[in-house]
Parts: sequence; C-alpha cells; structure tokens
Amino acid sequence: MRPLASNTLILAAISSRAYVKAAVEAGFEVIAIDAFADVDTKKLAKITFQANIKNGQFEPAQILNILDQINLDEYAGFCYGAGFEANPGALDEISKLIPIIGNTAKTVRDSKDPEFFCALCDALSMAYPQTLFEKPGFGKLGVIDGWLIKTIGASGGTHVRHLTSESLEMDNVYYQQFQTGVPISCLFLANGKSAQIIGYNEQWCSQTDDSPYRYGGAVSHAEMSESSKEVIEDFVNGITQKLGLRGVNSCDFILNEDQVFALEINPRLSATLDLYHARKGNLFEAHVKASLGGDLQAFDVDETSKAHHIIYAAQKIYIASNMDWSAWVCDIPQANSKIETGMPICTVTAAASSAADAKRMVMERATECLAKLAQKN
Repeated sequence: MRPLASNTLILAAISSRAYVKAAVEAGFEVIAIDAFADVDTKKLAKITFQANIKNGQFEPAQILNILDQINLDEYAGFCYGAGFEANPGALDEISKLIPIIGNTAKTVRDSKDPEFFCALCDALSMAYPQTLFEKPGFGKLGVIDGWLIKTIGASGGTHVRHLTSESLEMDNVYYQQFQTGVPISCLFLANGKSAQIIGYNEQWCSQTDDSPYRYGGAVSHAEMSESSKEVIEDFVNGITQKLGLRGVNSCDFILNEDQVFALEINPRLSATLDLYHARKGNLFEAHVKASLGGDLQAFDVDETSKAHHIIYAAQKIYIASNMDWSAWVCDIPQANSKIETGMPICTVTAAASSAADAKRMVMERATECLAKLAQKN
C-alpha cells in the first residue's frame, strides 16, 4: 500500500458534511469543497470552499481553480463524492495535481455508462429493467406508460422522469422500463479484487411533479431475505473485479419480493456512509487504505438502524437567525440565507433498533422540522 504523505485530505462532494465528519473522526484534517458550505461542514473542516453546481454536477474549471489556491504538497490526497459522474475527465486533471483517493476517472466513466453497465449485468447474470439506448419507436402524445427517461452520468434521482413524447427529444439520455418494488442500496468496501459488504439500505423518494424520483432518504439494516443478499453480494464482488472498484462504493437496486434488479453503480463515497458506525475499525480509514492498494480492513458495524431524510424547499424560504434547530438535524444552512425552491434545506436523522422504527421516527421528525421552518416564514 502506498503510504500517505500527511494526515490532511481534500474532500469534494455536492454535500460533503457526512464525509468530512467521517474523515475527522478517523483522525484526518480536511479541506472541504462543497456546494452548500453548511454550518456543520464549516465547523468540521479546516477550510470550506463553496463551489457551484450545474445540472447536478461540479464545474471542472472551478474545482481546478480552487485547487490552484491550495498548496497541494501538504495534502495526502483528493477524496470525492457526488459531483463528478458526468465529468470524470475532471478527475484525470485532478490526478495530475494530487493523488486521487477513490476510483479512477476510467472506472467512474465505465460505471456510469449505461450500455457498459447493462453488458456487465449480462456478463454477471444479473437482472435489470429493460433498457434502451435509442429513441423508442412508440407513443405520440403525453406520458408513455411504463417507461422512464434517465440522464447519463447524473445522480440524486432528480434526472429520472416519466418518459413523454416531449422528453424523447432530450440528449444524453437512456430509456428504462419502470420496475415495481422497493428501492434498495448496498454500501460496500472494495480493493479492486474483492468486496466487503457494509450494509443494505432501504431508500425512498421525495416526490414532486417535476421530479418524482428525487432522493428523499434511506435507512440502514433494511430487512431482506438472505437469498436477496446473496444475489447482491455476488454482483458486488463481480463488478469489483470487472471494474477494479476501490474504497467505499454503493449500488442501487429494486427489490420485488425476493427478485433483485440492478439499477446503477455509484463508484464514489455514498451518502449512506453516514448511516453506519463501526464498533471495531473505522470505515473512512478503511476507504483510504483500500483506495491506496491496501487489504480490506476488518470492521464490526453497529447493528442500530439509522435513517436520514432530506428536507427540500417547496418554495423559496428564509433561514431566520433565531431558528431553533433540533439536535437530530444536520446539514444546517447558514443563518439569514435564502433557500431556492427545490433545493435541500437540511437533513433529519433518527436511530432505532429496527429499520421500520427508524424510518417512522425520521418521518415524524421531518414533519416537526417542517412545522418549525413554516413558523419562521
């Protein structure tokens, strides 16, 4: 394993708080590059740079400009979460300046290529919803029943929409048949040769008319059959070997009773990392070591189910300076700031002995938080 030059990292993600927290708890100092620069992140990081996002992705030129302001010789490497999937070439440029801790640009590019993904599923005998890469030759008016349109390289679910005759004219997209079932994700650690499961999560959407599949939240330790877990574990090990995945990654699936359908690979740090705590070992330290060529680190994950739910602005809101934030709220916006319609406001968390109880509790807390915000607006 290549040794670290220091214990200081640069960490870039659209919402980086969870990763900065994990890195600090693992003993690292962090410079954060983040789209929101929320209160929590600024408290945890040595320095926080706020970067713009366009179409749910960072602008590569701005990230490179930020890095130009930092003496990179003092930093061990560059970690990343969401924000580079549509522009993996930016990771190539960054790797010329500072070591990447995570997957290479090529791995990200291959993982997010839907044709490559489907071929990979076929090679590993993994089921997935019917997928088309050319414009479907059906439908003339309105919604085309049973089909979704997805943007290549996007993340967060905001890009997933019901296919209509109008959206058939969009570029950089692919088409997928709607699959009924429960959204599930698998968080895992990989070292390019084998994978170790961290946990299975149930996910849900925060629906709007324009964005019916926007990511709403997740709960850890989802209840699933052992046979479903085995299917996912085999697939995760297969893609790790085929793609050379390193560090913490996640995969999304649809679970219909005991049948599993693969949806996508997220070859980067995942928001669900925040739902797990290792009683033995440290997950972020394991991410760094596995990314740098080390063996998979042993860890013992706490069995408590943890849930998080993102609260989005249904309309433009103002964050009052005297807002009373509960202890179970994180990703807190700066006082006196304005949140535009559709943007995330904060994240609500909860923990319980079962996934069902944690999910119920986080939804109740979300209702309470929304009521407090409404009182101030």
